[in-house]
Amino acid sequence: MQSVVVEAEKYSLTTGKGSYTLLGWWRFCYLHSFETKQHTIYWNDKVFSGTSEGPEMVRGGGLLVIGQDQDRMGGGYTFSQSLNAVVADLRLYNRTLTNSEALDFVSCKETHLDPQPLVSFFDFKNNWKIEGSVNIEDLNLADICQKESSFLIMFPEAWSFSQAVAMCNNVGGSLPVPISARENEQILSFLNPYIPYCSDAHGYSIALGMLKEYETHSHYHYKSGENITYSNFLYRRDEDSNCVAIAVTEDDYGYWYYSKCDLELCTICNFTSVTHLKVSKQFYKLIYSTIKT
Repeated sequence: MQSVVVEAEKYSLTTGKGSYTLLGWWRFCYLHSFETKQHTIYWNDKVFSGTSEGPEMVRGGGLLVIGQDQDRMGGGYTFSQSLNAVVADLRLYNRTLTNSEALDFVSCKETHLDPQPLVSFFDFKNNWKIEGSVNIEDLNLADICQKESSFLIMFPEAWSFSQAVAMCNNVGGSLPVPISARENEQILSFLNPYIPYCSDAHGYSIALGMLKEYETHSHYHYKSGENITYSNFLYRRDEDSNCVAIAVTEDDYGYWYYSKCDLELCTICNFTSVTHLKVSKQFYKLIYSTIKT
């Protein structure tokens, strides 16, 4: 039985060396030859090579721990030494991969390597022991290979489209614009816990960051003006309106509809980078007053 121990759930790691982008995926592959003592490290688009002194082989009978430092065999774990990150597609092979195989892996290309890895996440529930605050979920290759990672924050206040745009701009984000069925589903999954806070007599809807082009009946990104090819309209009610909302009601769950831009809806903001924002009650009132007037 392999063992994984991750104790940190919301621990911030800071370093004074180098600049690192948070909330993004790092593709990493380490090749080591015990015969030649040569190693090569592939890290996203960077390659490092060198020589390493060490054992002639890795013997079995030990304990492999992911996300934590062992101060002693199977123990000595501390909160400050735990990994606060998402680990996916872990593989350990009993042979040195070729350069092209390693490049395929860090380039997010489909890989079918023989033999199968000695250690992997392919059968996670049966092969790994979970300890600590660990969240497990299934991811597709597209999830960990996307060029830009993002996250959502909900503001359970009813605002018009222009007010929602101003709010997201003030905190360094933007209104969400799903460009695929999967992104649309991710927004819905995020919204579900907030239904009690945003429901009213008309149901529950959230403004999306797109507007309608009247002549072509297409819709475009409200900031970039880029045409949005993905569409999830169930029916096109309020044809005279040019804002777009996503419905979280039972009958129309996940579908889009045109809505009036002065209709006040709860707001979610999409972020593609970490925003350092410290909000006091007075600051929030100032922003809220500015948006409302």
